[in-house]
Amino acid sequence: MYQRNMQQTMMRVAKGFPIITVTGPRQSGKTTLAKMQFPDYHYLDLENPELRVILESDPKSLFSDEKGRYIIDEFQYAPDILHYIKMMADKNPMPARFILTGSNQFSMMRHLSQSLAGRTAIFQLLPFSYNEIYQDQKADIDEVLFKGFYPRLIDQGMDPQMFYTSYINTYLERDVRLLTQVQDRDLFFKFLGLCAGRTGSLLNKTALANETGVDVKTVSNWLSILQTSYIIHLLQPWHKNQNKRLVKSPKLFFLDTGLACRLLRIRDAQDLVNHPLKGQLFETFVVSEYLKMFYNQGSDAPLYFYRENSGLELDLLIQSGAELMPVEIKAAKVFNPSLIKNIQVIGKSLDFQSASLIYGGDKKFCRDGINIYPYFQIPQSK
Repeated sequence: MYQRNMQQTMMRVAKGFPIITVTGPRQSGKTTLAKMQFPDYHYLDLENPELRVILESDPKSLFSDEKGRYIIDEFQYAPDILHYIKMMADKNPMPARFILTGSNQFSMMRHLSQSLAGRTAIFQLLPFSYNEIYQDQKADIDEVLFKGFYPRLIDQGMDPQMFYTSYINTYLERDVRLLTQVQDRDLFFKFLGLCAGRTGSLLNKTALANETGVDVKTVSNWLSILQTSYIIHLLQPWHKNQNKRLVKSPKLFFLDTGLACRLLRIRDAQDLVNHPLKGQLFETFVVSEYLKMFYNQGSDAPLYFYRENSGLELDLLIQSGAELMPVEIKAAKVFNPSLIKNIQVIGKSLDFQSASLIYGGDKKFCRDGINIYPYFQIPQSK
């Protein structure tokens, strides 16, 4: 069984909260993590309709052990349970008494903020990071991008094509049905495929609306659904410097390259070798790795990108207090000084404390004060 980088942080934080909430996309390993960390807890799966019926008629019977500890899986199916959990946690506020997991980010956060404010620590668990699977060993980058990082796919050695087809048809469709904004399922999945073709690109809602055949308001609603389901992340532009003309649109990133590859109809890793979107998928992989790093440490991800209207761009900016740390992301397998040119040019006007390049090669070194990392050794700490 693979260990998760979140485990140590979760156990430390659990000492100070009666309730721990773990959210994330379907099949990201939330239930496995909860059971692995808290093996002696009572387990309740609220995806089971029979349990939900009992909960509505006699919730006390589900918590017969008044001093017991519980894992409550997929609690978004029965949000009213939070009021009962709040009462029990207030009555007996032992550390980490309740572990909640769920997949619907929007409804979860709304109910949590209303019912459990100040009582729960919230973690966002994405699929495996590179380090969790490969332990910083060099794996073929095309295989890595094609396979993706979902735990069931890795644990059971499933065929990526079969796994992601099932994922799209089952888990995503289930999330979509929970959200009433989608009237035309087929049109929505056409939109999903168009988004995959734009991973790593500036978001243009008007262009997406025109290609899908819907209005911009519908595109906004559907993007919200994809964010809610942890399928995409919208990376916001850094705009503190008012002396520059900077773009205001976010960049769209899928949170898993394997899912993006399936939606792009990429059949195997060999298809990626000369694929026109290889660079964007590589950037998607690196941005996701940085998101996982921050989420696994129990914090929000202060990640941005920098782009001037002239086209001058930095792929990633990490803000730490007053410090800015730029990260350039290039799929090239051989280092060339041109790969760090943008850092050097923009660094003349922005004060960078440190800077990095993540590239598709296999050597780690430093050039002109810029740290160069291969894709399999992305830094794992802030």
